[in-house]
Order: sequence, then structure tokens, then C-alpha cells
Amino acid sequence: MKKKLDKKKTQLLEDFLELGEKCNIKIIHDKGDFNGDNCLLFSNDTIVINKHKPLEQRLYVLAKCFSQINLDNVYIKPMLRDLINQAKINNT
Repeated sequence: MKKKLDKKKTQLLEDFLELGEKCNIKIIHDKGDFNGDNCLLFSNDTIVINKHKPLEQRLYVLAKCFSQINLDNVYIKPMLRDLINQAKINNT
């Protein structure tokens, strides 16, 4: 069962990478001295996430970043949109 969950989460991560490409946002997985709870969204449309954080945390960070972007005219898979909407609700 855990293997199936990990596969779903890995797929969600890949979906976020595809969404980044659609929106012309570069997603960088790197290590560094930054808190995994915060993503860094630079003016040149780059998101940096800590690759050493658990997958769930990286997914939440990406959802939080994308929740700050206007995605009205972009097709997003329903499961991914749910994650982004949930992050938006949690940030208000």
C-alpha cells in the first residue's frame, strides 16, 4: 500500500513540474539553508524547493507557491488543483 501512495506522490511531483513548464516557471530541487516550508518565488519565475525535505512537504510547498499564481486559464489535473486550492485555503 505504501508503495502505491509513494507512486501517487511521485506522480503529483511530476505533474507540478509539467505545470511549471506550462506556466514558464522553473522548479529547482536543491539543498540549501532555507526552510522547506517556504518556497522562493523569484521575479524571473523560478521556484526553489529543498530536495532533502520529505516528498509530502515538497508537494505542499509547490502547492503553496502555485496557489499564489493566477492559474484560471491553465488546465490542471483535478488532484493537483485540489492540492493547490487546499494550500490557498490554508494561507488565508
